[in-house]
Amino acid sequence: MHRNSLKKALFFLLLALYLFPCLALFSFLWEAVPAAAEADSGPLTAAFLLAYRNSCLLAAANLLLQWLVNVPAGLALAKLLPPRAANRVLALCLLLMLLPQQALLLPQYLVLDVLHLLDRLGGLVLLSAFQPFLVLLYWAGFRQIETSLLEAAACEGASGPQIFRHICLPLLTPYLLAGSLLSVAESWAMLEQPLTFLQADTQPVLSTYFLQAANLRQTALAAVPMLLFFVVVAGVVQNGLETEKDLKEETRRRFL
Repeated sequence: MHRNSLKKALFFLLLALYLFPCLALFSFLWEAVPAAAEADSGPLTAAFLLAYRNSCLLAAANLLLQWLVNVPAGLALAKLLPPRAANRVLALCLLLMLLPQQALLLPQYLVLDVLHLLDRLGGLVLLSAFQPFLVLLYWAGFRQIETSLLEAAACEGASGPQIFRHICLPLLTPYLLAGSLLSVAESWAMLEQPLTFLQADTQPVLSTYFLQAANLRQTALAAVPMLLFFVVVAGVVQNGLETEKDLKEETRRRFL
């Protein structure tokens, strides 16, 4: 009990240390006289709203497609493939993580040009579908699920979708939320790909918009979704890790 309280206190301390510098973005709220340039131009301009909308669409589409691609990949590596083949794929994922993203820009540009997806958000979503770090994260999550639980559920007549929904998904929730936070943060701050594959005038995102024109209020508005998402996901992940043992015990009682 004392150890759990200490972990909670440490978690909220780290959370406060992360969020405290971000409060500087909202300093305009208590400034008596805003800067003249910011007073003349409000934060909700048409260009900013377009970039804001495109960033939201990009983050949501990337998240959904990465779930569809990387969660089955992690399941296959952890439970379906032979250990030797799985280890080779995991080693390949590690090598891909070490490869600089700038080295892939030219091949990605050529692929999007052939598919006629240049200057489209769908092209960026397609390029972001496979993420090696998410495969490794979900693989680690599926590895924590005991095979005996899955076999016992199958012997009780549970189908594959039922096993995934009632056993795998609850136990994998902390890993899914952590991967979602990383995915949304990467999509929100993506810079090289939008600069290379999108026209900043017709298809801007927040990262390219801020290179051209931005003020403090727009920066604060852009930071709000990520800060809220971080607080919610971090709290849920922290609680989920604490209750993971209880979920495993409940699953054992149910199927064993």
